[in-house]
Amino acid sequence: MSVMALMGEARLAVPDRKSRRPAAETSQGDMTGKSMLRPDQQQDVLLVTQDVELTERLRAGFAEKNHFAFRSLKGTVADIEGLQTGTALPTIAIIDLKTAAPDDLAALERSKRTRFAATPVIAVTSHVDQEVVRRLVQIKVDDWLPKESSFIDLYKSCERLARTPSQERRVREAVCYSFFPAAGGAGNTTLAIQAAFNLLAEKRQPSASVCLVDLNFQDGSVAEYLDLTPSFKPDELVGAPGRLDAQLLDVMLSRHASGLSVLAAPRLPGKYLDISEGLIGTVLGLLSQSFDCLVIDLPKNWYPWTDNVIRGSNHVYLVTNFTVPALKHARYIVDAIKDKAASEAAVSVIVNKHRQKLFGSGLMKKDAEALLRDWLGGFVPDAPDLVQDAINRGMPMSQIAPGGKVEKALARILRKNPKTKS
Repeated sequence: MSVMALMGEARLAVPDRKSRRPAAETSQGDMTGKSMLRPDQQQDVLLVTQDVELTERLRAGFAEKNHFAFRSLKGTVADIEGLQTGTALPTIAIIDLKTAAPDDLAALERSKRTRFAATPVIAVTSHVDQEVVRRLVQIKVDDWLPKESSFIDLYKSCERLARTPSQERRVREAVCYSFFPAAGGAGNTTLAIQAAFNLLAEKRQPSASVCLVDLNFQDGSVAEYLDLTPSFKPDELVGAPGRLDAQLLDVMLSRHASGLSVLAAPRLPGKYLDISEGLIGTVLGLLSQSFDCLVIDLPKNWYPWTDNVIRGSNHVYLVTNFTVPALKHARYIVDAIKDKAASEAAVSVIVNKHRQKLFGSGLMKKDAEALLRDWLGGFVPDAPDLVQDAINRGMPMSQIAPGGKVEKALARILRKNPKTKS
């Protein structure tokens, strides 16, 4: 089943000449197409493409709407760099990147940093993979859609961007917190869940939002820990990441009563699912445009896409148990992670299930501090009864025991500024 069928695509008939409102079209170098809108409705959309079919489809669609005037520039994204300084910029630009070739992406980045810095840009592409998604996120386009998207999807994007103040568009960027287990049983999922609820509690403004992402497709347990039905179906999208768009992804999110959004897939025991880097990149790219914070629960096994998730994270927390072998293993792993993380990313180790003996010898806090040095993010105390109760009841620990020692310890770690890659 196609994405458009899932979204209930509305196919628009081309109106006849009598009913069609005039829509301004321009050729390369001619950007003076006039609108038939009232002065208070003067918002125009510029399409930059060499695709005649796409131009006609959007012209017909916008002709049926009275909120935008439509004009087109027959050319490539590089052609908008040559626009004369005095030429009026559009309210919104739709840029056809075709297969998103490196030259087109470079031209788009230059334009987005100069003349089109304050102009919302919607990129449409006929090819999407992990590298394309990463570049579009870096360029900070305001939205992107598959080229075969329906007119309604493009129109809704234009409406949303027209209503969003330019300052909000410029500063909005999701912050990504990734939790990586040094070994199984370290409590990675428990801490990722609690971190998501901590962040949700901090961001009480109506516009703030947090999404918890379970990337353990084999035996992830985030949904079960929160008593939710997992709705993400990666097996339906394997090999075709371009089918996924914001609307379809929204349908695949589970919602917790607290307001937390959760992306989790049903468990697949006895079955190996080969998830592509392109699909992971598309999923995280779309989520980053919809949420203020992403909290990612990573599997302990290293997959081809793990490097890219770490590279795209603002904070990476390696979770380990409080034993000598676990701490030594964590020290090896943190070296690997810091080499893959972005230069500005904060990388640290969380020592979980910490239990300090009052008397006698044994492993002490100072031993972990000496081994992990500046990479130590903090200690989370052992609270097996509380953790087990939370899991059995499908509730966050902060709801069962508000202000508990685990919640407070994790809050202190999240507020710290861990060591960045040198």
